[in-house]
Amino acid sequence: MRRASVGILAAATLLACHKRPAPDDHRAPILARVGDTVITSRDMEARLASFSRSKRFLETYANPEKKKDLLNSMIESEILYQEARRKGYDQDPAVKREAVNRMLQAEIDAHVKPEDISDAEIEKYYQEHSSQFSRPDQVRLTQIVVKDQKKAAKAAREAKAIPKGNLEALRALVNKYSEDETSRAKGGEVGLVDRNTSSIPKPILEAALAAKDVFDVTEPIKTDAGYTIVIVTQKVPGFSRSLQEAKPTIQSSLLFEKRRQKRTALAAELRQKTHVQIDEAQLAQVDLTAPAGESAPGKDRPGPRVPPPLPPSPPAVQRP
Repeated sequence: MRRASVGILAAATLLACHKRPAPDDHRAPILARVGDTVITSRDMEARLASFSRSKRFLETYANPEKKKDLLNSMIESEILYQEARRKGYDQDPAVKREAVNRMLQAEIDAHVKPEDISDAEIEKYYQEHSSQFSRPDQVRLTQIVVKDQKKAAKAAREAKAIPKGNLEALRALVNKYSEDETSRAKGGEVGLVDRNTSSIPKPILEAALAAKDVFDVTEPIKTDAGYTIVIVTQKVPGFSRSLQEAKPTIQSSLLFEKRRQKRTALAAELRQKTHVQIDEAQLAQVDLTAPAGESAPGKDRPGPRVPPPLPPSPPAVQRP
């Protein structure tokens, strides 16, 4: 059996479900012709709607260049599809199987639409996942921990003399002075912290957050471990997104999850009507950590290909 290249097979899978347009569709302005296939303004609108129905997203395509890019993308897909058909890849059972899966997914998607996501659901998600939409200012810090005060003062002076941004010299200084084995093994790196971090002493946290510039070096700070010099190596501004700003993102997440649940429920319902038998003994012998083709049972005969859940199908391109 002939096998398609990855790109052409993907195109054939993606577009194999195209159908002829209804007569009324011919009234839509034709934007491009690819062989005997036409791409109309309705095709472009449908393709865009399959990505997102967000007004903000759609408005970005008022830009003529982005509009042209979208059309060229559709033309490219059509060219690959036609090449795949010319080579007979649309008759490949694997392609047909994935095409059927896409048709099924499109049917599921048609039953779960963006407008099915209520404002109450969106607000509930926003409240329950608030950390996704806001974050306080963060700093990345490096520390040098020493027990002796005079030694700590000397380490601080040398740290201040290091040119800003010279992480290699800073790590060398950590190796020279720091007596905290855990952070020393990582070049003194503590990681990103914010006002809610509880894993480091409060005086160190406050000093780090108070730093005005990257590579500011604090004076030695007295702690239970001795004296700590803190060097801020990165500052990450916080952010806060309002419910209105986060709404398109939340709607997309909830839509994806509802469609996934719909597919899972359908599969479970159909499984009850289908004879399914699992050979537990054979399954136990399968070693998925082995290189492909070296798993013990059936290594000389590939098993059935089970395609993963597929994303929503793109809209059909019209064929006269």
